Order: sequence, then C-alpha cells, then structure tokens
Amino acid sequence: HKRLENLFRWTKNKPELFSFLWIDPTEPDIYEQIEESVSAGIAGFKIICNHFYPSDKRLITALQHIASRNKPVLFHSGILWDGDISSRYNRPLEFEPLFEIKGLRFALAHISWPWTDELIALVGKYFHTPMALSNKTKMFIDLTPGTPEIYRKEVLFRLLKSGYKLTENIIFGSDCRTEQYDYRWAERWIRKDTAIFNGIGLSSFQINCIFCQNFFRFLNG
Repeated sequence: HKRLENLFRWTKNKPELFSFLWIDPTEPDIYEQIEESVSAGIAGFKIICNHFYPSDKRLITALQHIASRNKPVLFHSGILWDGDISSRYNRPLEFEPLFEIKGLRFALAHISWPWTDELIALVGKYFHTPMALSNKTKMFIDLTPGTPEIYRKEVLFRLLKSGYKLTENIIFGSDCRTEQYDYRWAERWIRKDTAIFNGIGLSSFQINCIFCQNFFRFLNG
C-alpha cells in the first residue's frame, strides 16, 4: 500500500508519466495487490523473476488475473545484476508458457541480453503459434540497454532483419532511476539507436513507432 501511494505521488498530475508497480506474484496477497492497484488507476505492472520461473503456477494465475483487468506487464529478461544466482530464471525461452494466457500483453526488457538470438527464436515461435494468435496474446520487446555498446548495432540488425514483422512490437527504453534521472544517458541512447535504425533502412514512421506509438499499443492494447 505504501509503495503504491509513493508511486502515485511521483506520477500524479504528470500525464507524461505512467505508473507501473513492481510486484512479486509469489506473495500470498498478490490478488489484493493487483485489485488495489487497478482500482487506484495503475497503468501496468513490472515483474522480475528472481526466485521463480515464468512457468511458476503462481505467476501464471497472477498474469491471468492481470490480463482480465486489461493491464500490461513488463518483465526483466536476460542477465540479472542483483547479486544473487538468479539469471537462469530470465532466459527468453522460459517465457514461452505466457503464450497460453488469453489477452495478456507483456514485454521482455533488455533484448534478453546475452540471449538475444534465443529471444529472436522465441519471437519467431510467437508469430507462428496459433495459440498465441487465438488468445490475442501480445508480446513486445523492450530495447532498454543491457547490451554493451559494441554489440548494440549487431543485435538490433539481427532483430530487425530476422524476417519477422517486429516494428510494431518493439519499444525503446532507457532504464534510468527516477530520483536521479539521467536525461543525458537517455538522449545518448536515442541518438545511437536512431543512427542504427536509419542505417538499417527503417522509415521515419517505423522509427516513430519504436520510440512512441508501440508503447501506447503495449499500454492500451
């Protein structure tokens, strides 16, 4: 309750900020947390699988509940710098069971670094899985840095030239702290990624989708 109040203290009367609450689906009162957050006007939820797999039944049922409330979920994916032995929970293929959740909108952050090729393989399955299509499950990829700069161009090239129509499913992210937001860091990545997108041959419309419109599609369905 206090975390929720603090979150809305940051975002109240700021239409450019969207409130996402970090939740742990293994907590016994998780459904009460979800309902309280939705009633308060939460935009979405953030989940880090740091001691459970995405296939955990507690997570699956919590996600079903969130999907029924038409709210999106942003997941950490890839290597996890938390000081614990926890990265194994965040490999892209571990998220495959989420395709079965009707109406779920979810995003995997950090391009799942270092398992970026595995993420692209997961995307391929997503686009060719009748279950995901019939359930209207929507999967997005968050480009929040995780990739070292030396790999960035190669990873984005592979992602966007994989043959899958991903320009409507990719979201730009910066991963800065709220209290000490480093806008120069965000600007730097915007410039770098824009140069890469131009080099790949994306149109201005496609680039705008990645930087702006796709997020609202993730947010609102």
